[in-house]
Amino acid sequence: MKRIVVTAAAAGMVAAGLVAAGPAEASPRTFANCTALNAVYKGGVARPGAVDKRKGGGHAKHRPVYDRALYNANTKSDRDHDGIACEK
Repeated sequence: MKRIVVTAAAAGMVAAGLVAAGPAEASPRTFANCTALNAVYKGGVARPGAVDKRKGGGHAKHRPVYDRALYNANTKSDRDHDGIACEK
């Protein structure tokens, strides 16, 4: 009986440790240039609420992915500073 209690207690501790650890959050991916970014995200990446600024009033071919963390990791690729990096 004592062996069952000890085994159950040990199993409970192991399970609690696995639940408490949880998965680590991954940092957003940083791309070297727009070619690399557009290979994964065709329309680029944008911060929420961003509006595309285009001369002549055109529109983008693809919709960007709205993700603040991903945009912040790739702000260097937003040449026109409209909140959308590597828009197409």
